[in-house]
Amino acid sequence: MADRQTQIVNFYESTISGSILASAATSFTVSSAPTTNGTTVINASNGTPDTWFYLVIDPDNSGAREVVVIKASASTSFSIVLRDVENRYGGTPPNHQVGTTVRMSVVHQQIEDVNDRIDAVKVTADGAIQTSLLQDDDSFASPAATKVASSESIKAYTDAKVAALPTGVSLGLVLALS
Repeated sequence: MADRQTQIVNFYESTISGSILASAATSFTVSSAPTTNGTTVINASNGTPDTWFYLVIDPDNSGAREVVVIKASASTSFSIVLRDVENRYGGTPPNHQVGTTVRMSVVHQQIEDVNDRIDAVKVTADGAIQTSLLQDDDSFASPAATKVASSESIKAYTDAKVAALPTGVSLGLVLALS
């Protein structure tokens, strides 16, 4: 399951600034950085959570097209690159020359990442209520409008109120006997 925030921006396209060789190249540079609005650069990070992005190298060439995931970047420099994520080339991706197009496109792996994150939230939601959402205060002295009282707190509060009643006090309950 992917525990990462896959980033995507509209219309990012650039070119490779230095050759990428098939033999263990795990970094490369491009002529322009991916941005959210033309000026704000997005960077990939191998952190918590991971914030990666996918690129397609040589997207218009079916014989050399390669999907890569960028795991760390700083502007135009991509430093942790996982190549051939589709395993299209059996672990030996093609060489790419200076000037080759690099494009950010929606790829299958991004959809998998999103689905994995949704599934993780769904598993949490299908389970027990998160304890951070419970108000555990037996006296209800500190009410919270955004939390729900625990059943233990409700019982403790009710028991304390009933125990505090004087002996012989009528609760006003009428039982219908048949």
